[in-house]
Amino acid sequence: MNKLRLPAFLLLSALFAFIIQGCNKDAITATAYTSKAFQANINGSTWAPDTVSMIITYNPDTKVKTLSCVGTKSQKQVIFSVALAGAGDTPGFTTGTYSVDGTSVTAQYNTQQLSNGSYVFLPHGTIEPGAGAVVVTAVDSVKKQITGTFNFYSRSTIYDGDGNVVSITVDNITSGEFTNKSYQYANNQ
Repeated sequence: MNKLRLPAFLLLSALFAFIIQGCNKDAITATAYTSKAFQANINGSTWAPDTVSMIITYNPDTKVKTLSCVGTKSQKQVIFSVALAGAGDTPGFTTGTYSVDGTSVTAQYNTQQLSNGSYVFLPHGTIEPGAGAVVVTAVDSVKKQITGTFNFYSRSTIYDGDGNVVSITVDNITSGEFTNKSYQYANNQ
């Protein structure tokens, strides 16, 4: 009988340790891809521009207020613009979700290319209406800081001489965000 106690004790101890270990909670970790105030993923790679221009302009003649943003880095450029008709002449901007429509809400993905002996940024495909959105979540018109998100996709289609599709390239600009990004305000009188 004593011979069975030691193996039974070891078996119960191992079983107890296994059960206790199984009850441990898994650690949940999240890693931010960058802490920059303006960033996005372009085709799955983190992109945080080193040059960002964010401006809100008001045209008193048309009563249109426009949020414009240009971010540039590493031969890539992201541009978006949101125009609000009937807006007032204040340094803020209305929060909301603005879907790309090709007229009042536009977006553009540019890449640097050689053109006529100079490197210039040219559109890399077309961003169709409905292919993305800009979401403005917070505006501090005193500090002139704006927060929000953006995403869109750009599509390039190459045709052969007979008009047949040779290739289609889709560039995905996802998880775009601007956090307390400073902006300038201008009244275009």
